[in-house]
Amino acid sequence: MCGICGAVGLTDLSTLDAMAECLSHRGPNSLGTHRDESVMLANQRLSIIDIDGGDQPIYNEDGDVVVVYNGEIYNYPSLRAELETAGHTFSTETDTEVLVHGYEEYGTGIFERLNGMFAVAVWDMTADRLLLARDRAGVKPLYYASVGDAVVFGSEPKSILKSGQIKPAIDESALQYFLQLRYSPPSTSLFKGIETLRPGTYLDVRRENGKWVHSTSQYWRPSPTSDPPGNPAKAVRETLKRAVDRQLMSEVPVGFYLSGGLDTSSVVAMASELTDEPIHTFCMGFDDEEWDERADARAVADHFGTVHHELSIDGDFMNDFPEMIWYADEPKRNLYPYYVAEKMSEHVTVALGGLGADELFGGYVYRYNRLHELEQRRAVESPSAKELLMNRATQLAELQREEGSLEDDRLLEEINVLKHIDDPETLYVLLNSTDVIGDHQFYEDRVFGENLQDEMPPSKKIQNDDPGEGKSLREKALYWDFRVKLPDDFLLVEDRMSMAHSLESRVPFLDNELINLAFRLSASKKFSGKEDPSVGKVVLQEAMRPVLPDPVFEKDKQGFTMPTLPFVRNELLDHARAILDSPYIVDRGLVSESYLRNLLARTPSKDLVHHYKLLWKLVALEIWCQMYIVGDLTGPERIESYYT
Repeated sequence: MCGICGAVGLTDLSTLDAMAECLSHRGPNSLGTHRDESVMLANQRLSIIDIDGGDQPIYNEDGDVVVVYNGEIYNYPSLRAELETAGHTFSTETDTEVLVHGYEEYGTGIFERLNGMFAVAVWDMTADRLLLARDRAGVKPLYYASVGDAVVFGSEPKSILKSGQIKPAIDESALQYFLQLRYSPPSTSLFKGIETLRPGTYLDVRRENGKWVHSTSQYWRPSPTSDPPGNPAKAVRETLKRAVDRQLMSEVPVGFYLSGGLDTSSVVAMASELTDEPIHTFCMGFDDEEWDERADARAVADHFGTVHHELSIDGDFMNDFPEMIWYADEPKRNLYPYYVAEKMSEHVTVALGGLGADELFGGYVYRYNRLHELEQRRAVESPSAKELLMNRATQLAELQREEGSLEDDRLLEEINVLKHIDDPETLYVLLNSTDVIGDHQFYEDRVFGENLQDEMPPSKKIQNDDPGEGKSLREKALYWDFRVKLPDDFLLVEDRMSMAHSLESRVPFLDNELINLAFRLSASKKFSGKEDPSVGKVVLQEAMRPVLPDPVFEKDKQGFTMPTLPFVRNELLDHARAILDSPYIVDRGLVSESYLRNLLARTPSKDLVHHYKLLWKLVALEIWCQMYIVGDLTGPERIESYYT
């Protein structure tokens, strides 16, 4: 695991040093650079494979192809053997070198041959060509900006900002989407001019007529089919075991996230069959019993005889929040994995977790069931009945926006799904997470300031990535969760919060083989269809029932989250009132002052939880703006420094 950065068309060494230095948390073991008359590259290395000989950059035999990259290539042993047979000579034992020789042998075809998590830069001196590529699922991040006759890139936006080529400014269209959904739209970031390279995509930068030009190409995208193996459960278990086996590859200590739920417990179960070494497991908990998973995790740890570690979040979240935002480069609220990563980094350098299982096998069962129910209702309602239903819902939504209380906004979910019952993309947005309060019109009327009006609704951006004709709402949601929400929200948090502590986080469920298998399974294999509501992740439950204790299957789906209302009462509100007293986000016309004043004046109650999740993001946004837009990129300060 590493941090990479660089540029083509820009070769100032002091600039490269500044870009690399702000990524040192991602790779504290060594810094390697390459610079010539056209390009500069840097790698901050966290040593995992070939610790002594794997420093980057890595060159080919002739020295005219050079690579820096972040991640792990799990199938590098077989790729290396294949390339050696083809006549290539290796000088190290690191997985990085297969990228160099693989590019020589296959060109851009090497990317689809890689099974791993990666963000890679390949510089071909002879062809005057820079390639930037990202793994299929988007586990590893990669950003870029085109500025004049230069293209600048980095593992994190702050590295690009440190180049001095981009003046920090807010992408207001992306921010509008972010405030509704908790993550930025595909291909964008919250910084104007800085783009995200999408999963399964490479950027090709070439010199044409004396200028650097670039284009993007998608080398992979999921192809949902209905072509299951004869015994899907057995295939899932065996494929997951092979994935875990591949991802145990390491020359440094390895540990495991463990919540006691199906996903992390499955990874621990497979690992326990593959190694005789003691397994270290880690769980984060809260004093609130309703949200505390430590007892569940402890039971699974005892079952497999792991060396188990626990920690409790003790009320200092807001004091640590600016540092989390700095490492995230985004004003996100769901950054609490920072703590478990910090704990793990005291014992191990590599961590395996359960991310990806929900998106591949249907874990967000409430949302998927709701979409299935709405689709069934659409099918039986006559066009005139649907039109009447949508018109009445539109009237109710307008009445609530204009005259209803904040507390009654909890009713908007049901009203708005009926208002948009014929719009699959908007239904997906409305049911995307518990962060969403209402539809686009709600946010424009209630929340956004004058500079966030009349932007494109999030649903229109999601339309650009359609899974194809004939897919049900539930199947579309599964596809969008994998393509959009997983990389732009959950994997981003996982990467940033683990890298904040120089911890490499791996995701066995996002192994190529398991992804391909999951997209061969129809919805009927993932949802029971026998109960009302149906049960999700059926095939994964069947796969793991022979190896996991029964309580794992009795545990309710919870997610890795903090209890919102106690946090609001005990920590957030006092800081929010001070941070949002005279905030930049109001002065800049991003957020409605009346909305903030109204919300901050109310007595906390469970009916306001949706609004408090938004408030949490708005506090983060104000800190982020002061840190990046108004400030000088020097890093986080004490929480009190952001009081206005």
